[in-house]
Amino acid sequence: MKTFPREDGTLSLWDHPSFSSYKTTPKTTHRPTTSLMDSISATSRWNQNVYQDRLTILKVIGDAICANENQLRRYMALAGLSASATSEHIRYLRDRGFVDRHKCYIADYLDDKGDPISLKNPAPITLGIGGWYLMNHYYSGHFFAKPDMWFQQSGSTAIQRYVALNEIRCAGVESKLISNWRWYPVVGSSTHEKKPFALMQLGSVTDEYDDRSYMLIERAQMSQRFIDFLRTRLEDYRRMFNEFGYIKVAGVDKEAHVRVVISVSSYQVAKVLHDNLGLHKYPFDVWVLVDEWFDSGENGAILTAFARPSADNSQLQRIRLNM
Repeated sequence: MKTFPREDGTLSLWDHPSFSSYKTTPKTTHRPTTSLMDSISATSRWNQNVYQDRLTILKVIGDAICANENQLRRYMALAGLSASATSEHIRYLRDRGFVDRHKCYIADYLDDKGDPISLKNPAPITLGIGGWYLMNHYYSGHFFAKPDMWFQQSGSTAIQRYVALNEIRCAGVESKLISNWRWYPVVGSSTHEKKPFALMQLGSVTDEYDDRSYMLIERAQMSQRFIDFLRTRLEDYRRMFNEFGYIKVAGVDKEAHVRVVISVSSYQVAKVLHDNLGLHKYPFDVWVLVDEWFDSGENGAILTAFARPSADNSQLQRIRLNM
């Protein structure tokens, strides 16, 4: 399989074609809750402060669908909870089956015994059985991924996609740029239309100005035939644009400027996409958002991580958002 490394020659863990993962069980006494009554009964024994913090963590995990522990610490820091306290709560919630932790490895990396070498990284966290029941009880009507979703054959690739997108979401929230985020927004005239991966709203509206920018996000993964996939998705948006005169998104005014943004792990992936698809040929803006340009953790770096076709359309030009 052809790969497209970063400028330093490495491949992102969250876009490595040989990435795989599996759920791990705590080494301590594992006493999972497996029903709604079990979950409610367990929470009734928490004191008020613990109750609020743990429910907040479960809601954050549910809203993120899948995020690694580093991202969860950063999300919770915005709510005033320390990294150590967040990790301690996650350990308890994992022991009781409210959340699941996944071990990651690269299939080609084996030890002397021929076993996969697990990677030292903040492991992905998802809702466990108890957490899934509890969140559906308190937030009926919201989407929460079922725990068995990650056991399917495509589960590892899904983990890569969600962790990569949560890095965008987390960086945008930390820098106070993202004012709204939706997974799988409804587009077009029917709920049966294939949905984008996510909708990101940058900026906000006040009495004095409106600097909102809406971006429909798709993800290119090296382990998939991403050029064919994105060609099909962009043609879907073209058909929609020709039908309505704009890209119709539920909850977004038709006068709003909606761009299509392709999330990629490296500039090499972005370049291959432009060379094969011609991102300038569509009647709407198609930009790329490059992981290696912003995932250093520097606050506000996401503002300089976008690229769009140059004036002569010959190449992708890195830009800076003025927000």
